[in-house]
Amino acid sequence: MEFQKFYKEFYGIYKPIIEFEQNCLPLCAAESEISDFVRKPLSSFVQEKYILGSILGHSKNNFIGSEKLFKIYTLLTDLCKELFSCKYADGRTLTGVNTITTLLMSLFEIGDTIYISSPKYGGHSSMPKICKRLGINFLEMPYDLEKMDFCYDEINNNLRKHSIKGILICLSDMIFQPDLSQLDLSTDVILIYDATQVLGLIAADKITNYFKLFSDECSFVLAGSTHKTLPGPTNGLIMTNSQNIIRNLDLKINPDYLRSIQMHQVLSLIFCLEEFSIFGKEYMDAVVKNSNVLAGYLNNKGFEVIERNGVFSDTHQIFIHMPFEFTHAFYLDCQLYNITLNERYSYIYNSSGIRLGVQQISRYGWGNNELASVSEIFKLIYEDCILGNHIHYSKISNMIKELANHKKLKYTLSSNDVLRFSNLF
Repeated sequence: MEFQKFYKEFYGIYKPIIEFEQNCLPLCAAESEISDFVRKPLSSFVQEKYILGSILGHSKNNFIGSEKLFKIYTLLTDLCKELFSCKYADGRTLTGVNTITTLLMSLFEIGDTIYISSPKYGGHSSMPKICKRLGINFLEMPYDLEKMDFCYDEINNNLRKHSIKGILICLSDMIFQPDLSQLDLSTDVILIYDATQVLGLIAADKITNYFKLFSDECSFVLAGSTHKTLPGPTNGLIMTNSQNIIRNLDLKINPDYLRSIQMHQVLSLIFCLEEFSIFGKEYMDAVVKNSNVLAGYLNNKGFEVIERNGVFSDTHQIFIHMPFEFTHAFYLDCQLYNITLNERYSYIYNSSGIRLGVQQISRYGWGNNELASVSEIFKLIYEDCILGNHIHYSKISNMIKELANHKKLKYTLSSNDVLRFSNLF
């Protein structure tokens, strides 16, 4: 394609993406904006380099020069030890789903039976499909809607009676972390907790870190993607203290299931963890506070916000129940105004509703005034849905435009600190 033509076509595609990002109201619980500091390594030439084998020790018959790259693994492990209290940290997988698929392939055999968290109660919808494709039998974990947690007595009883090799807890929708301390686990039952949504909250000690509860003899894996409450690149992260898990996992990831490691992504994750070690606790305090403040405002405006014992959320997420006939209409109107969120149809939303997250707007330093404006925007949109028109269009648009003017990232290093790395990337 002639270059000028290519430029015009690409400009026409990419410019609207930039404009959307600048003007949207970002309330998607699955997305996070990374800082200039964390973005720096993504332009590194190390993305073009190869390294094979273990992260525990540099393997023989490797690519020449890869022994220098190997030291990056050590730095990642050191930071994860500090933030998560783990002994083994592996950042070679590419995304959250790639991470769980790799774990399933590495730790289970065809014909094994495992428990998984059900999509009907917030579980990731890909997990049943992946298990089927890998030949792993699965049972959906029983769930108590009133307690908003799993039915641990029933699960523990089945673990004793049946040959269940593992438990995979992979929650996309979570306002309260499950109380995994109630699981009665033998050392040969593997527990994988995909904490993609809440890795930042765990690292900041806002919710339970199960490395501090489970012994090293427990076959426990904490894993996930690193771009939700942990504001890093789209990357995978696997952590464990179990030597048995480490032996079964380390050399299977590479060279068996992955060959080329996206090392610039690993570098970006390292920068994220360093940034988080400095600002993470303050940032996560703001996230949990804002999720409950915004939920309270919405509740006061007549929305049916899901809660437990008077608490709306221990995480970045908020669940709003809406009648089935209005949920999709509300979602479409949010599309009209460039408000990013999700419509949901499952039991934990009382059949239908909206999921939103405050992790990105909290990164902008938004507080009570901005959250009050968001709740008012929601009220006006819902009124229009009921009336079937857009009589509040101008007011809503202006309010969102005003909020869009307050999108400067906080909880990050200064521009002078970022500049110190400019000669490296």
